[in-house]
Amino acid sequence: TYELARHLADLLQDHIGKTSSYIKDSADFINKISSLKLNPQDILVSFDVVSLFTKVPVKDTIALINQIFPEDVTALFHHCLTTSYFQWDNEFYEQMDGVAMGSPLSPVIANFYMEHFEKTALESAPHKPSVWFQFVDDTFIIWSHGEEELMGFLNHLNNIHLNIQFTMEKEIEGKLPFLDTWVIRKANFQLGHKVYRKPTHTDRYLHKNSNH
Repeated sequence: TYELARHLADLLQDHIGKTSSYIKDSADFINKISSLKLNPQDILVSFDVVSLFTKVPVKDTIALINQIFPEDVTALFHHCLTTSYFQWDNEFYEQMDGVAMGSPLSPVIANFYMEHFEKTALESAPHKPSVWFQFVDDTFIIWSHGEEELMGFLNHLNNIHLNIQFTMEKEIEGKLPFLDTWVIRKANFQLGHKVYRKPTHTDRYLHKNSNH
């Protein structure tokens, strides 16, 4: 089903990335935050979905796909998304939910579902972030309603679908890592950035001719 999955990924790709919150990559993110102006009470926050690929609700996603594609095309999506098998310790297993790691369709499906999730979450939230940018399972927001309401917003996100659970990280001393950037609060209430490297980064790389 690999070639079919690749073809379906191309079809579905045309239906994602149309929202103002969509982040293509780090460069796109930097470009979008460069013109933002903060208020003194704003908090920089990021959310991360726990194990998104294994938690994408396939049945719900197929129902959404059925709204934009004819039945015969939806049947192909259903086939690709419900026939994931793997072998471990001489036993065969079937993946019951989520999308398969390594399939060309999986990241597109994850993006597609999370765009729907975003719409549902923001439309039903009692307090909304002033900025919401989303890159698959990573979300950057600017929050202006205080710490207590921020925890309420996190609970709101985690109550929309049992499969989709978020962790939260807030800025520390005016800095917040997001994707591979440090987002930095500047004195003039604008946002700057630097390259972010995880604490485990050692600047050690394998030589291109290494036998690894």
